[in-house]
Amino acid sequence: MSLVVEALVLERADGVPLLGPLGLSLGPGDRLGLVGESGSGKTLLAQALFGALPPGVRQTGGTITAFHRRLDQPGAGREAVRGVRLAWLPQDPLGALNPLLSVAEHLALLPGLHRQETPSAALTRLAPLLQRLGLAGGPDFLSRRPHRLSGGQRQRVCLALALSCDPELLVLDEPTTALDPLAQKAFVDLILELQRERNLGFLWIVHDLALAASTCDRLLVLYGGQVMEAGPTGRLLAAPRHPYTARLLAAARHKSTQEAGFLPAPQDRPGGCPFESRCPSAGAKCHRPVPWQGCTDDGLRCLHPLEAIPQA
Repeated sequence: MSLVVEALVLERADGVPLLGPLGLSLGPGDRLGLVGESGSGKTLLAQALFGALPPGVRQTGGTITAFHRRLDQPGAGREAVRGVRLAWLPQDPLGALNPLLSVAEHLALLPGLHRQETPSAALTRLAPLLQRLGLAGGPDFLSRRPHRLSGGQRQRVCLALALSCDPELLVLDEPTTALDPLAQKAFVDLILELQRERNLGFLWIVHDLALAASTCDRLLVLYGGQVMEAGPTGRLLAAPRHPYTARLLAAARHKSTQEAGFLPAPQDRPGGCPFESRCPSAGAKCHRPVPWQGCTDDGLRCLHPLEAIPQA
């Protein structure tokens, strides 16, 4: 596998656990979805992959390796991977783009840094991609700064920037959140086309299960900073084994976030299963840490799994 995360643990500076232990693997052509409600730790994982953890958060365990190089250790090895072979498409394009730089200047950044391309050479090479993304507006468009772009244009510029060095893996952090339904569908279709053509592997961070079902072959279900269940998308959504996965599905069907309850703050999480306080099957053993059962990509963290009966 090109990207391997093993037993990753993230904590606050005061020792409060935020994420993990978490493991995942991702290779070329893989379509992996990370699903869970807000506050479950999805974006923290993306930030850890790119060395962009917020102040007061630290990695205290595990490893992050991509293309046989450690991404969680400083050095030239990880700089040769991040932004080049492993790219990130952020949730907030306006916040990700430098307000002082034009579109052309943004697009020339990574190719100049990692491929020693001149700005003109980079823009010439990227012209077909810009055409494909609907960004071929000529010099006037390329000279614009982020505040002169629509939300959809900013997100497509971020996608062009992410693909500017022809990465093999892409991390998508809920990139369609700010788009209207029509723009969202067009953007998702475009990403899937590019994924197939380039054999990209992607980790799609998403809270929308319908979107996850249409884009991802495998899913990791995250709750309270821990993976509750993992497996092939079709099987996991048709017959969830973890009570939280089932509740998340019920919430999606009823268009209600309250159907699955509310996620405790990190300092208020129980010491055992994070879902224990809301699980109808919880017992005394659930007060203690629950071990992962299965392999990294197909398993369960539950002492009282549901029977594998397809959901109605």
